[in-house]
Order: sequence, then structure tokens, then C-alpha cells
Amino acid sequence: MNRWFAGALLALAATGCRERIEPDVHAAPTSVLAGVSAAPTESTRMYGSTPSSFVDLVASTRQGVVGIRSATPVKSGPAAMFPGAPDSTADVSLGTGFLIEAKGVYVVTTDTIAAAATELRIVLDDTTEVPAKVIGRDVDLDLALLSVDRPRLHALPMGDSNDLKVGEWIVVLGNPFGEEVTATAGLVSSTGREAAGSLLQDRGMGYRTFRMFMQTDARIHRGNSGGPVLDTSGQVVGVAVATGDRPGELSFVIPINRVREVIDALRDHGQVARSWLGAKVKPVTSDLQQTLGLPSAGGAYVTEVVPNSPAIRSALRAGDVILKWGDHPVDHRTLPWAVASTPAGRPTTVLLWRNGAELPIAIVTEKMPQ
Repeated sequence: MNRWFAGALLALAATGCRERIEPDVHAAPTSVLAGVSAAPTESTRMYGSTPSSFVDLVASTRQGVVGIRSATPVKSGPAAMFPGAPDSTADVSLGTGFLIEAKGVYVVTTDTIAAAATELRIVLDDTTEVPAKVIGRDVDLDLALLSVDRPRLHALPMGDSNDLKVGEWIVVLGNPFGEEVTATAGLVSSTGREAAGSLLQDRGMGYRTFRMFMQTDARIHRGNSGGPVLDTSGQVVGVAVATGDRPGELSFVIPINRVREVIDALRDHGQVARSWLGAKVKPVTSDLQQTLGLPSAGGAYVTEVVPNSPAIRSALRAGDVILKWGDHPVDHRTLPWAVASTPAGRPTTVLLWRNGAELPIAIVTEKMPQ
């Protein structure tokens, strides 16, 4: 283990967030988080009181953060990111992961990290090192699921990334060298939710764009990539994704709701098969609700049906409002993911609003084009 590089990275991580919170690392975050705890959310009531500071938040969640290592040294890992170190620097450290409950406790990390070595090991909070096996990969979302043969592991609670708002505080945890949990803090810069309706079902694989990921000004680099992104109540709201190591670059986060949607497929089948519809949608505003005579707000308003798509081969047409996909109410944000998780070729009953009345139709989705 190269401890010189480890110490250098920890110093670098601290420098990355110093401008905002280091001058008063205890007092400033306490005032921010205390404001949240004064009006607890449903999530806070479910999982306990909001931590009084970032220090408390890290202390209460660190057991769920793991370091990920290769059995043999690899190049371009976290050790290579220290200024002046060549990209050819080799080390066993790969990045970070975290423990998640999904009918058993598993490790979530990025596919980039999981694919970097043929034999992986994880380092727990007590520095115990145990073998890990990749059981599922989603290259498109850059997610990987690892299994660990270790009892009584402490999974982190998952939150709801759809509840996040621009301007909220989030904390990114990492364990790049398996020696100490690191933390950076920042604000939610963009939720990515509004891009979902147009991108995912418009061009098939459009969800690969980072426009659909959360953006934050918290520092994310190769060391804490794959680590959990927490809200102020200590719930996981995303997975950190490193796109580069230069200061000032945008940092991206895979929303935890995207992880929820694929976790069962990764665990049971090792991969994710997605479907597509081919319809452009937008939100149903209050004005549009009145114009269409909808009894209540909600649904996804279809603005265009894409040529040569499953949508155009169905009875769906522009001007419809999709109220339900199967048994689940949907809107412009949730519809794309409901479609993507529907098995291709299986007819789905879709409830529309058309000409002032509800209308059920059958739609058969197809495998999303590559």
C-alpha cells in the first residue's frame, strides 16, 4: 500500500472543499443542518433525527462505506491523481463503494471501477479486507453490483432522489485507499429530472447523457467515485461518478432512484434489459389541465410520436395524456423509467386522457436500440 499517495490524496480531498466549509467545519454546517432538523421531513422521521453537523453525518454512516481494491496493482487509480504523479502510477486501490440492502446486503459501485480488475476485494470500515464478486453490470448507467460473503454488514438507508431540490446540501463519502473515510460537501446544482421525459424516450439510448444525472459542486474524483452521496438526514440519494480530476469540473451523481429500478435485475440476471416507447412528453401544467378538462393534475402530455417507434405502431398519438403505465400513475419524469423497465414485447395496458375522457389502450414496447 503506497501510504505517501494515500496521505496526499486525503490532503487533496480536503483542499477541494476548503473554500466553502473548512474555515469553520463544525459551526457552519451545523447552522445549515440545524435548519433542516427544525422541520423534519418524512424521511427524517423514518430513519431518525437529522445529524447536527457534517461530522455527525459521517460518523453515523461510515460503516456503510467501503474501499475497493484490485488483487494486483493497476494503473490510473486514485494514487495517480496526486499532482505530479504519472498516470502510469500503479496501486491496488480502485475507488469506493457502499453497502446496500436488496434482499441481502451488496456493494454498489461504478462499472468503471468494477471493470478495472479481474479480481476485486473490498475494505470495510474496520480495515478488514474481504473478497468481492461482480454479479451485475449496467454499462449504460455506469453501475455495478458486488456480492460479499460476510455476515452482519451495515447497509446504508436509501432516500428518494426525486425529492431533491436545487440548492440542497449533499455530502459525498469516499474510502479510496481503505484506510479512512473521506468527505466532501456541496450543493445540488441540477437534478436532471426535467431532461428525463424528452431524452429517454425520444432517442432511445438518450439516457446515457449526463444531462440526466444530478450535478453538484461537491468535489468528486477517482478516489470517491462509486461512493454514496447523502442528503442531510444521512440517506443515500445517489452514486458519485468521476468524469475527471481537474478542479472546477462538473461533478455528476447517478440518482438513487435509477439504482432502485435496476438493482433487482443486476442481482438476479447480471444485466439490465431496457425497453423504449418513442414519445416526446412534457409536464401537465395547471393551464393544460384546464384546457384538456383533466379532473386533476398529473400525467405526461404527449407532444410528438417518434417515427418508426413502438409508440407510432400503437394507438398513442400527440395530444394524449398518459395517466397510468400498467397499474402505476406516471408523469413526465416517471414515465420514461416505467417504460424502460417494462419487458420488451409484453403488452402493457396504458390509461390515456383523450377527448375529455379516460381511454385504455395496449402498447407493446420494444428493446431499446443500441
